[in-house]
Amino acid sequence: MHKPVIIVCGILDTKGKEINYLRERINEVGGEARVMEISLGKEVGWADIPLSTVLNETGKKKEEIVTSSRDAASSMICEAGQAYVKKLYETGEIDGIISYGGSMGATISTSIMRSLPIGVPKMMLTTMASGDVRPYVGSKDITMMYPIAEAGLNVVTRQILSQAAAGIVGMAMAPQVNQAEIKPLLGCMMFGVTTPCVLKASAFFEEQGDYDVIINHSTGAGGRSMEEMIEDGFIKGLLDITTHELVDERFGGVLSAGADRLTAAAKKGIPQVLAPGGLEIINFGPRETIPKEHMDRVGLPGKGLYIHNATVTCIGTSPDEIREIASEIAQKLNTAKAPTTFFIPMRGWSAVDIKEPNKELGWSGPGPGVCWIEDKNKPGWSKRSMVFYEMLKRELDISKDNIEILVVDKHLNEPEFALLMANVLNDMLKGQYTKGKYADIEYVVESI
Repeated sequence: MHKPVIIVCGILDTKGKEINYLRERINEVGGEARVMEISLGKEVGWADIPLSTVLNETGKKKEEIVTSSRDAASSMICEAGQAYVKKLYETGEIDGIISYGGSMGATISTSIMRSLPIGVPKMMLTTMASGDVRPYVGSKDITMMYPIAEAGLNVVTRQILSQAAAGIVGMAMAPQVNQAEIKPLLGCMMFGVTTPCVLKASAFFEEQGDYDVIINHSTGAGGRSMEEMIEDGFIKGLLDITTHELVDERFGGVLSAGADRLTAAAKKGIPQVLAPGGLEIINFGPRETIPKEHMDRVGLPGKGLYIHNATVTCIGTSPDEIREIASEIAQKLNTAKAPTTFFIPMRGWSAVDIKEPNKELGWSGPGPGVCWIEDKNKPGWSKRSMVFYEMLKRELDISKDNIEILVVDKHLNEPEFALLMANVLNDMLKGQYTKGKYADIEYVVESI
């Protein structure tokens, strides 16, 4: 049986005993451990892959590490380490990677791990795992484990390191997925307040049986990982129902996916259907963490306060903020090469953006959703939908045959809206899409 090759990454001049123990335990449970040194103080001389070998990938010398600031030294090691493990992956010489370290070790090791593709087992043991792990995990499949102690070998840490060794070897030895079960993959973005729409649309494709659907949570990391999967060629079509991360990026929320959100599908040339799910709320942490400039605007049109749970509080977006977002979306979608349709549900964009209680659509009341703004000239329609439509129509290049806006007289969470999005994407995937094809559907108000 093939022994999985596990790279054991560590700062050996301070964590050498622990890393060596981890190596021994990996070998004992059936792996082949290779210690890769990322030391900042000195090269220890016993690593399977010495620091100098790692640095050769970028033309650096170990002497430069010792004489540089820790920040500069760590950056050099990160760059070289990423290049080195990528080479190992490309030549089939790595089946998994594990590391043990403090904040510096975790920073360097996880940056190296993030350079590897999704599916390569990655495990980081660090006391930093009890806090905010977003800087370490990013949008990759890194397993973070809290090892209790920062350093030292004893009855507690030996047990934890032994379990971690068995874990990474077990991950690397997991059976390959049956190729007969693999189907082309569609991407979909979801938030709690858009769940009914997402589940209905994804179920459509599951019932069709031609595609699998991966549903990412629109928490920032979810959007980034979706963009990366598109760039890496995993995603063949996109159900971007929940685009709300754009709002957090622009207006200071905590769930931003970065400035590149909503760009990969256009660049890659895959078909996409989109909706404004979640654009009506800016996300923050507990209520007491919301910046004063946002709290001062609560009560203005659209600026409702929604407490989702003890750790998530949201503030609604104003019509002016929605105009900004519509303009940004238009600029990003104008570069699309493949069929691209933006659906605007005129009766609300999520469970908290609805005229009256409806449990099936996610809002049990009392009264309208906390972020609802009704259009005075069109009772039952959302003011946000109206201003969004006006701006999108003005700035989206609808002269192109592959770019379309569908204005729909439904709430986003209504089954008809979800199935319309799914059917249009299905037509795109089958090569049966034509702009204007859906204009005669009774609840499609406009197709442009």
